[in-house]
Amino acid sequence: MSAPMHVALLFDHWLFRVLAIAALVLEVWALVDVVRRRPDDFARIGGRDRSFWLILTGVAAVVGLLGVLAGGGMGMFGLVAACVACVYLAGPRQDMGPALRR
Repeated sequence: MSAPMHVALLFDHWLFRVLAIAALVLEVWALVDVVRRRPDDFARIGGRDRSFWLILTGVAAVVGLLGVLAGGGMGMFGLVAACVACVYLAGPRQDMGPALRR
């Protein structure tokens, strides 16, 4: 393998590893935020309930962790998991406002 190809493959590997770690951070952030919220916070905004978001963000965090452990290979499932976390963080979380400590 030529040196430029080796450098390109090495760059590609580390780029996807960094992206997988960034996605995992978002997914864990979304999961922790859902866990900290009360069920009536979700009922107040009129969207999906807390258990729906717990399941989705929990599965997203597991998929993200598997992507990081696999060496950064996110694939289609990793992209969907990152999208779930982003949808929660940009939608219901913003509608509910800051989480109050229990």
